[in-house]
Amino acid sequence: MLQQTDLVTLRDALGRYVNSFKPNNEGSQAQQELVRFVNWCGPDRTLAELMAPEIGDYGDRVGANGPQVMDRLQEVKKFLAFAKKTGLIEQNLAQHIRIRKARSRGEQKLNDSSVIELTPEGDKQLRTEIEGLKGERAPLARMIREAAVDKDVRENAPLEAAREQLGLVESRISQIESVLKLAVVVDPSKRREKAIAVGSKVVLKDSESGRETRYTVVSAAEANPMESKISDASPVGKALLKRSTGDDVEVDTPRGKSQYKIVKVT
Repeated sequence: MLQQTDLVTLRDALGRYVNSFKPNNEGSQAQQELVRFVNWCGPDRTLAELMAPEIGDYGDRVGANGPQVMDRLQEVKKFLAFAKKTGLIEQNLAQHIRIRKARSRGEQKLNDSSVIELTPEGDKQLRTEIEGLKGERAPLARMIREAAVDKDVRENAPLEAAREQLGLVESRISQIESVLKLAVVVDPSKRREKAIAVGSKVVLKDSESGRETRYTVVSAAEANPMESKISDASPVGKALLKRSTGDDVEVDTPRGKSQYKIVKVT
C-alpha cells in the first residue's frame, strides 16, 4: 500500500522546507537556490522517484561553474537532509552531493588543455543555449538599471535578484565558451569499433535485481540525468568506457559496489 510520504512532490517538499525557515534574508536566498534545483529535477515528480545518480550529476553540473557556486550545493544538501530527517525519503540523498575544493592553477591549466568530446546533438544544444543566454544580457542589464533607481540598496530585492541572475548567465556563458573552444564533435555512427565511448547508447542489466536501464554516455558538458545521458567521468560512465556487449562491470557507489551486465551497445 502506498504511504502518504510516497506521494509528496518536490514542490510540496520545498514548501514544507521553506516554511521551516525563520523569516530572514538567509531563508529567502536559500529558497531561490532550491527553486532552481526543484525545477531542474521536475517539480511535479515525487521525492520517492529521485535517484542517487541524478543527484550526483546535478552536483557535478553546478560544481563545474567553479568554487563561487559551492554555497548553492550546500543549500541543496540541507534540503535533502531535511527530507530524510522528516521521513519524506528513505535514502540519505544528501551524501551524493559532492562539494569540491577550488582547484590549483596547475590543475586548471592541465584541464584547459584537454579535449572535450561532444556528440552532434550536444554540440547543437550548447550552441543554442549560449545564443539564448547572450540574448538575456540586455534585458537583465536594463532591469539592473531600473532597479538601481531605488537608493536604498540594502532592501532592494529586485536589484539583488537581477545582479545575481546576470552573474549566473555570465558564468554559464563563460563555461560553454570554454567547452566549445576545446570541443571535438564525434559521430558514434561512424565508429567501427564496438567498444563503449562518448556517444554510445548502452543497455545495462542490474545483476541483483534484473532491472534494465538505458543510458547514453556523453561528456560532463552535456550530461543530463533527466534524458538518461550520463557523464563519462561519473562512476557508471567510467566503468563502461572501452567495454563491450556481454561484459560484466562493477561500479563503485557511496553504498558499495554494484554489478551490471552490458546487454547492448549501439
